[in-house]
Amino acid sequence: MKKENQKDQNLRPIHEKYSGGNLDILAASGYQEDDVVLTFKQAMKSYGVTGNMLKGLAGKGTSLFFYKEEINKETGLKEKVRKYFTVFSANDCIKAIESNKVA
Repeated sequence: MKKENQKDQNLRPIHEKYSGGNLDILAASGYQEDDVVLTFKQAMKSYGVTGNMLKGLAGKGTSLFFYKEEINKETGLKEKVRKYFTVFSANDCIKAIESNKVA
């Protein structure tokens, strides 16, 4: 259980969570270093809501990436594969939650 004064690790600013190309992508998308972005699952966990409460986020996300080492099924060799994930502005998440409470 989380202590009341313990900061949710998902709600850290961009400059504490991302580096390299992902910072560049976020900056090009208009985000500032101190903005907070979350994946869909992080938003559900951080705000204690279901996916239905986050309806309306479609099309508002920014795609980021990481590299994961996987075994190539054809060659049997390890290779780095780029994996994509989408993040959303914490403010957009809050707005979606508020608008879905009313609905």
